[in-house]
Amino acid sequence: MSARGGDPPGWLRELQRDFTAVLRTPLDPGTGRFQERQERYPARLVAQLKGGPGGPAPAERLALYHRQYWMRLFTALQTSFPRVSRAMTCWHFNHLAALHLAERPPRHADLDEATRGFAARLDRALQRLGDAGPRRPPERPPHGDAWCRRLELSRAPLAMVRQALRMDEAERHAHESPFEGLWRPAPEELARLAQPGARLRFAVSCTLAQEDWDLARFSRLAGTDQDKGAPEANRRHPSTRTWVFARSATGTTTTSVDPLFARLLDRCRELPFGQALAAAEQGCSAAEAAQLRANLQGWITLALASGWWTGLAGAEPSAQESPGDDPSRA
Repeated sequence: MSARGGDPPGWLRELQRDFTAVLRTPLDPGTGRFQERQERYPARLVAQLKGGPGGPAPAERLALYHRQYWMRLFTALQTSFPRVSRAMTCWHFNHLAALHLAERPPRHADLDEATRGFAARLDRALQRLGDAGPRRPPERPPHGDAWCRRLELSRAPLAMVRQALRMDEAERHAHESPFEGLWRPAPEELARLAQPGARLRFAVSCTLAQEDWDLARFSRLAGTDQDKGAPEANRRHPSTRTWVFARSATGTTTTSVDPLFARLLDRCRELPFGQALAAAEQGCSAAEAAQLRANLQGWITLALASGWWTGLAGAEPSAQESPGDDPSRA
């Protein structure tokens, strides 16, 4: 300890600076795997490290720490974006993770904080690539953007990556949102749904996400090792599916809903219930319209029991089950 106000000695500041610089240096993928480059470590840093008798050399010990640190960062990002990493493969995803971490080095002890900003950065790259026209050759990076180039090199359908990102973010949003309790509407409130202007209020945690590829089951909450068999291309469904992500009293829920119900839920976001129901019926065949009417009461019951609707917009809150203690927050 220095006598001048407790300032650390110069050699310690230099050691911390060099050590931090090593940790922030991304692993080199040049050999076909992410590896450290010991020959690039500052000689003065290696010289200050002490190796035990018969143990690894100082540079090897530093390399082990360096490698394990980045593996933990890669794991944190893969865990937060399991569907994106599945869609792109972990190899290409880790390249994006390294770009993100180089742009926004971790500054918090919680590794989950290192994932903040990744989704927005990936979304901007996807917007720049767009859907129109043929893919650009990988050897010509679009706009000189490394994120766009890596997306192209992965050869993953951009629409699949977009869906994977939306589902991962919907699950994160639901996980981080509060549970608002279950709405138990009085009979007069249900009767008001048929009146003009009656609009439903959705739970803040509730998000709809479409799925054309087999992605939903790769949940961040269940881990990324659900399918340990031989790797295979993501399967595309014969028709689009819709999932609802939301918060419950015990955790995060992911529920597959009927396409007609999904259409109604989507319309209810923007329109009063009566208009939303009419809009959902537009374009339906006679059989589909009959199916919608036949299942409507059951779908309303499902939405209420799942906590997707929390009341009528602009109305005073009615009798509602208290969220109480959420065991998933323990």
